[in-house]
Amino acid sequence: MINPAIAIIQARLSSSRLPGKVMKLLAGHPMIWHIYKRAEQCRFVDKVIIATSNDESDDPLAEFCYRNKMNVFRGSLTNVMGRYIQILKQNKYKYYVRITGDCPLIHPDFIDHQIIALKKFNGDSVWIPKPGSLFEGQGVHSSRSLFHIASNSNSQIDLEHVGAEYHANNPEKFRIVEFELSKNLIIEDIRLTIDEEEDFTLMNEIYQALWKNRPIHLKEVLAFLENNPEINKINQKIKHNRLNIDIREKINKWEKMNKVGLYKYTEV
Repeated sequence: MINPAIAIIQARLSSSRLPGKVMKLLAGHPMIWHIYKRAEQCRFVDKVIIATSNDESDDPLAEFCYRNKMNVFRGSLTNVMGRYIQILKQNKYKYYVRITGDCPLIHPDFIDHQIIALKKFNGDSVWIPKPGSLFEGQGVHSSRSLFHIASNSNSQIDLEHVGAEYHANNPEKFRIVEFELSKNLIIEDIRLTIDEEEDFTLMNEIYQALWKNRPIHLKEVLAFLENNPEINKINQKIKHNRLNIDIREKINKWEKMNKVGLYKYTEV
């Protein structure tokens, strides 16, 4: 398979819940560095690029990327979808991986299998019937689907959240592949997204224990948290914001719609 995808990591320093989080250090490296290096491990991703804003508040992030030879694109602070569209116009890939800058344990194999699933069925995005909380912040979509959304929605929610609301409300406009996780991967009580200080405290514990100058494998993380339940409890009271919950509830209702194919993902 010729690598058909570009990975786009959206990141900014003006996060409302935990400002500057993408530059907070984990094992001596900023969180954004770890995300970038993990994305580079994807077998079917040809290029990784960080999409940040051209606001002066993001100058330190962009300068870090330049110094460390990490691809970076700068665009509108509030129109995040516009950043993606400009990147996809400049880089002709059939699929893009949308990675949020608050998930430093994205799983390359999971991303690769989404790409395989979309390629197999000529799909636009995957629908996971029971997603759990293990694989947040790492979705694959067709570039054509985002161009469609950009042409049909200019709502502020879609501009800020890369078309998520239009996508959730109009699944019939897209070729959706059902992406089924094996039961051992449907985990609800582990939170690996960083929104607040408690989330970062947990992630720092993971990196202090497991970082060995190479990307930490997800199996190691699961074993570590199983053996250290007190650490896993650090961020259990943190919740997603209301918008993310509402979009997830809408996507859950896709269960009865026709899908273009079924793909089973069984390994970590």
